[in-house]
Amino acid sequence: MEDIKQAYERLGLEPFAEKDLVEKKYSTLLRKDRSRSKLTVEEQSIDPDFDFHKITEAYRAILDYETKKYTDAFEEQEYGKYKKMAGQAKKFDHFWRYYKIHTYVAIGLVIALIYGVVAFMDRQEEKRYLASLPPIDVQMSFLGNYFDTSKDDTFETTNAKLLSDFPDFQRVVSDIIYVPEDQAMQYAYIQKAFVLLMTESPDLYILDEPMFNYITPQGVLTPLEDVASLSDVLDSKYAVTGAITDDDGNIIEEHVYAIDLTESALGKNLPIAYPKLIVGIRVDAPHPEKALQFIETYAKTLPLS
Repeated sequence: MEDIKQAYERLGLEPFAEKDLVEKKYSTLLRKDRSRSKLTVEEQSIDPDFDFHKITEAYRAILDYETKKYTDAFEEQEYGKYKKMAGQAKKFDHFWRYYKIHTYVAIGLVIALIYGVVAFMDRQEEKRYLASLPPIDVQMSFLGNYFDTSKDDTFETTNAKLLSDFPDFQRVVSDIIYVPEDQAMQYAYIQKAFVLLMTESPDLYILDEPMFNYITPQGVLTPLEDVASLSDVLDSKYAVTGAITDDDGNIIEEHVYAIDLTESALGKNLPIAYPKLIVGIRVDAPHPEKALQFIETYAKTLPLS
């Protein structure tokens, strides 16, 4: 404490003078030192006790004292409540301040690692589950204004119903690509449908009229007019004709691309709300023979007479 009193005295101030007085006094002495540097040695000897180096040391000692005083007051306010544990609380707080970002990053990495491991295990479990299933006989997409009305909302009820009509099938898979009839709402849904048309290859599409008219010009469906087993249906109102067009809308070719099975047994007890059941075979269907068998089976239940 005596040293700090001497530091104030070195600046010509009362011990523990206000900080602004310290700053003003040091500025005055600094200007005095600069003025002395312009004097001759003899002129400087008039005031031999003036040592600006020691004045600066005293000024720094006062700054350190002031800093420590405020630091001690802050730490007492922050950590005094911890009493004997104040030291440990201070160390923890300093650690958290310096390594907070590192801690967040580490936690994020751990979470990402856990998520990655869980996702990997889920994928492996899904692969094992799919490998345990029988091979797919027919895969179909309901494309248009369709809704699954079953309670499970997983198409399991729909798949089971369809499978029950084909004793020689082991597995039927279906899904819905919803596209509303309202043209004002269609754009985003049609974009999604277009992507799926380009990237996925189901055996069958079950369509409403707007979606049949949309996908037929894309050349996605197989012509059916030469299929002998469908001759009775092809000569009826249930044959659905469409055209492939060029960029200008000119017709390139026209064929029967689908059969309207709305009035067939396909729709009976089917847990799906539908406006139409227009069924066509995809040109690159993985199982074209079974896809045709699907249409033939339900076409036989149409009221042709």
